[in-house]
Amino acid sequence: MELSIANAKTVAEFSRDQGWLQGGFISAEIAGEGNMNHTLRVVTDVDSIVLKQSVPYVAKYPDIPAPINRDRVEAAFYQALVGTPLATVMPTFLGHVPEYHLTAFEDLGPASDCTDAYSGAAISPDIPQLMSWLRDLHQLHITTEVFTNRDMRTLNHAYIFKIPFEDHGSIDIAQRAKDLGNLYLSDGDTLLHGDYYPGSWLRTTDGIRIIDPEFAFTGMAEFDLGVFAAHLAFAGLEDAAIRDALGHYHPTNSFDLRLALGFAGVEVLRRLWGIATLPLPENRGDQDLIWIDWATAHVLDV
Repeated sequence: MELSIANAKTVAEFSRDQGWLQGGFISAEIAGEGNMNHTLRVVTDVDSIVLKQSVPYVAKYPDIPAPINRDRVEAAFYQALVGTPLATVMPTFLGHVPEYHLTAFEDLGPASDCTDAYSGAAISPDIPQLMSWLRDLHQLHITTEVFTNRDMRTLNHAYIFKIPFEDHGSIDIAQRAKDLGNLYLSDGDTLLHGDYYPGSWLRTTDGIRIIDPEFAFTGMAEFDLGVFAAHLAFAGLEDAAIRDALGHYHPTNSFDLRLALGFAGVEVLRRLWGIATLPLPENRGDQDLIWIDWATAHVLDV
């Protein structure tokens, strides 16, 4: 069953059969601007839901193959958080149909992601909550093998740690990125979100909500922290403010600050040199060079 506007009535009927919807179909629309999956918001006369379907490629870049079973990781992530305070900061998980690679969630209503932070929208007031959620996630004890998420990590590894450095940067930078990439691929027992950046944070009428954990895996906490730090840099925070933001991870959890900032440096460089670009302001002058200098220094410092 294809998740599409053209197929929306069939999707709505299927969703009613699953118990996800109650009313009669009214309309459907694409839900958000995600990179990886097909999405659909289905609206009836009494309720609405958001559906996601993984496909065997990256939805935004159809020429890039991607593991189709990533829906299983996302479903497992939501199920692992059921009954914890962490779940209250995510949309309610309604169900999963593996044969269709389909997941269903509550519709959060009017919402926008936090990528407007790149254009000056305030993100600093949200840092304590965002860091608190991540800190609590990293304290979960997870045993299921699904969170090795090897296929998605292999895909991510290529586009974060390898491809961007084939035509950019120095030999030393490429080698440090390779070393950090090997750490990213190493297994651990800390559950990570795996893609903790403003596109995965939604502003809703009820506050910030966290979405899109299909890249989740058990590994090194410093990777999540590094991605977080990199996007604070893109949002205009200076190095001292970024370090202060990471301080919210303490005192409960400890981490290697240099390693986290090394991952941050790679994330900045891959967003500037790779294909997964950000909605950054067009007229930013020499800002790219400032980001590159900051990122390079931290990559070489690991």
